[in-house]
Amino acid sequence: MSHARIPHYNALIRRGIDDRDLYRRALTQVREPGLQALLTENLQTLDVLIGDLQAQVHASGRSPARHGTLAGAIRSALAEVTAGFASNRDAAWVHRLARNECSLLHRFEQQMAHASDESARVLSVQLSRLHGIHRDMHCLAGTTHG
Repeated sequence: MSHARIPHYNALIRRGIDDRDLYRRALTQVREPGLQALLTENLQTLDVLIGDLQAQVHASGRSPARHGTLAGAIRSALAEVTAGFASNRDAAWVHRLARNECSLLHRFEQQMAHASDESARVLSVQLSRLHGIHRDMHCLAGTTHG
């Protein structure tokens, strides 16, 4: 992998960490057991995605991102407060997570559009994982696209 791709991978890693942290917050607040199970599964998928990208960066001899962004932390805290005031907390979290998944998926798709063949292969695996999460959240949210 070329060193030029590493900053882009680290940006995707940071964004994935932001989403993973949002899932963790949601898990502390949602009440429906089936939703908790789905969020746990999606959280595990994000863990694998982040770990795989970090391993790619590490294998190139560079340091992978280990933390999310300040903006992500703020969005996550605001989402928790907003969901806390919602009449249906579970639905509020589902809609928030669905919006975030759209954004993360879009970032990966943008990155793939400009990636080298090698990077595109790596990102393709991750993108298929994200599509699964995306479908889950939008099915629950009752939307077709975010």
